[in-house]
Amino acid sequence: MTEDQTDAPAPREDGAFFDEDTFNHWLGLQVESHGGGEATLSVEYEAFKQNPGNVLHGGVTATLIDVAGGIAIGSTFDGENPMMATTNLDVQYLRPVTDDAEATAEVVRVGSSNAVARVEVESTDPDGERKVVATGTVTYQRH
Repeated sequence: MTEDQTDAPAPREDGAFFDEDTFNHWLGLQVESHGGGEATLSVEYEAFKQNPGNVLHGGVTATLIDVAGGIAIGSTFDGENPMMATTNLDVQYLRPVTDDAEATAEVVRVGSSNAVARVEVESTDPDGERKVVATGTVTYQRH
């Protein structure tokens, strides 16, 4: 990482949140809102993100939880731009995802070296009902 790069959760001047050459951009993660220890991200349900069962691949859901938690945590640093790394990611898959998904993250605790966020992922089921499809907890370590 060069000196002019930052891990601070903020959109670039062009309005995009993730650089084009990153995994998060390739996956199509969209930051809907962030700030004050909270973040909401979404991801579109697309064919290349499906597993052989025609549901969203669990890795996409896990990434959504990881990144939403990291952005929520990063939003608490108030101008600070620390390097952070995921040290623990716990995901509970509750239902198959067959439509776009949205993750809502909330910071549980920010300590001097570790921070934890809780995340809930919702999607619309085939009957048109909005349901929680996964929950997770993510821990980041500040370097």
